[in-house]
Amino acid sequence: MFNSFLSNNELISIRTSNKTFTFRELFIKSFSKSLLLNKTLDNSEKYIPVLISNSSVFIENILALWILGKCPVCFNTRWTSEEIKEILRFYNFRNIIYGKEYKDLLERLDLVKIEADIQTNGISDLPYFKIDTENNAVIIFTSGSSDKPKAVVHTFTSIFNSVFNSQEILELKPGDKILASLPFYHIGGFQIITRALLNGCEIIIPDDLSIASISDAIKNFKPTHLSLVSTQLKRLIDSNIRSDRNIKSTLLGGGFIEDELIQSADELGWKPLRVYGSSETGSLITAANPKEIKNKPNTVGKPLKNCELKINEDGEILISSNSLFKGYLTKDFNIQKAFKDSFYPSGDIGFIDCDGYLFIESKRTDLIITGGENVNPFEVEKHILKIDGVKEVCVFPKSDSEWGQSIAAAIVATKEISNEYIIEFLRGKLAGFKIPRIFYFVDSLPKISIDKIDRKKVIELFQKND
Repeated sequence: MFNSFLSNNELISIRTSNKTFTFRELFIKSFSKSLLLNKTLDNSEKYIPVLISNSSVFIENILALWILGKCPVCFNTRWTSEEIKEILRFYNFRNIIYGKEYKDLLERLDLVKIEADIQTNGISDLPYFKIDTENNAVIIFTSGSSDKPKAVVHTFTSIFNSVFNSQEILELKPGDKILASLPFYHIGGFQIITRALLNGCEIIIPDDLSIASISDAIKNFKPTHLSLVSTQLKRLIDSNIRSDRNIKSTLLGGGFIEDELIQSADELGWKPLRVYGSSETGSLITAANPKEIKNKPNTVGKPLKNCELKINEDGEILISSNSLFKGYLTKDFNIQKAFKDSFYPSGDIGFIDCDGYLFIESKRTDLIITGGENVNPFEVEKHILKIDGVKEVCVFPKSDSEWGQSIAAAIVATKEISNEYIIEFLRGKLAGFKIPRIFYFVDSLPKISIDKIDRKKVIELFQKND
């Protein structure tokens, strides 16, 4: 699949603020890295955790693992040391490739640690390599119904099919430029890499994911395609940063996006497309342009080709696509199938109108999506309940114009506890984006049964009180 561009020494593959690589240079680096990893990694280890920030080094190591027939496991770089340890322990991973800035997070961990950007000896001849498309290509973590992130397994077939399916709206061509404005450890960010490699496109990597760096990259390198969450787009617009005339499309996903924001972005030339998808679907499976959204307010659009949607009797969205994931990785390294009859139950509630447009009424029951990050409330509650004096807690979302949703906690306490104390207690135990910033202290919480909190009523209660 990649070999059509592998030896091209003219097309730029990666561009950063201080260097560029052609496709040939990228693959030479990746083949060289694979030789080093082959000497270091245990051949019996199939799944290799990767803890690297957005960079050319991330891409080099992913390709090196693919060349070796191994499956990269993308760790969230915002996880704390405790969260990383828990995942490593649960799955019994024995190797990790890491960026040097994360060295302290891995201190005292008993596993093989390989620094991601270690220098390698170059090779002169570029070998041909073949990918078995049925092999596992990547594991992406997503919040699930338990307190541990679920490990979503994609094959090369599913991630490639996602790229092919989205071509009808993206129309990527060799030489197009895609801005890497989402984290590579999320499916939306990872698929930027896959789209670029398959279509001969340039990946523009900002210095970091701050609005200032994204803005600089847009101004200096003029991308043709972007992927943003609503928070990023809103900040760009609020900062009076105008789109470049080279922009062909801006994908907008990762949570609720107001119609007004879409229309404002369209007027400013961002060419926005509201999309719907998840880690399990291999990225977007529907899309809606501003005209469609104006005619069909709040729609997330119609399915892309090779995607089919159904609504079951409970209103849940069922998804069938050739880009669906294989299943979830279990602690014994088996793959747990998550759906039957080719339709994946998304957990999202919605409906399809008479013209075939999909509408989302509630996003993955219980999950909170803040600034494009998925937060499992059960995980947060588990840690808050460890605080002395906390009797009960319910973590839930609040609407937020900047973040889409912010995280709130309703707490029944047996003694006085300050907001600041809770936040400080959670630091180091949870990634910063998971920590609540809004607190309500109450005498009791509504219940479905003696021991089960009624989350729906909690949300309704505090929406009314504000």
